Amino acid sequence: MRARLLALAIVLGCGHSAAPPAVSELSSRSVSTPAQLGWVSSLAPSGDLPSAIALGGKASGRVLVYLEFPPEGDPKRLVRAELLLDTLPGADIVEVELSRAEAARGELRNWSDQPRARYPRLSARLASSSVPQRLDVTELVRAQSKPDEPLRFLLRAEPGDGAPVLLQTGAAGGVAPKLEQYWE
Repeated sequence: MRARLLALAIVLGCGHSAAPPAVSELSSRSVSTPAQLGWVSSLAPSGDLPSAIALGGKASGRVLVYLEFPPEGDPKRLVRAELLLDTLPGADIVEVELSRAEAARGELRNWSDQPRARYPRLSARLASSSVPQRLDVTELVRAQSKPDEPLRFLLRAEPGDGAPVLLQTGAAGGVAPKLEQYWE
């Protein structure tokens, strides 16, 4: 069943174009939600976490979303990692950049509060959709230098000409982002 669901998943332009590694029935799976989620905009202070963050619209400015996931306890061989993001339905697509991040220093309110991005960096496309967007972040997870350190990601979107893609945050009853990892 798990392999069937993985085969049906929609991966949008993230990472390399090679076929993803196979996930066997003996693989274990973990799903976690962010221990910390924040965002900043280049146009105005961010304030409290909204139920959805506008990415890629003219009025959004440059937007940076910070996601910090708890560390995995038992080190195993990572087969695949995906960041699951829920967007509100619509017809727009926005280009985003994903990277590792240093720890946030306090609250994320102003553009100057953003944590520093670390390598590697990946490009991806997010679409307005009623199904979760599955972004392959295996390379970012494998780049973790300390196994007991939280996984920290930055998702960056530049303003565009079209309408924004609305990323759900889990605040006020929405669906929070998730990190799904498959292990051997």
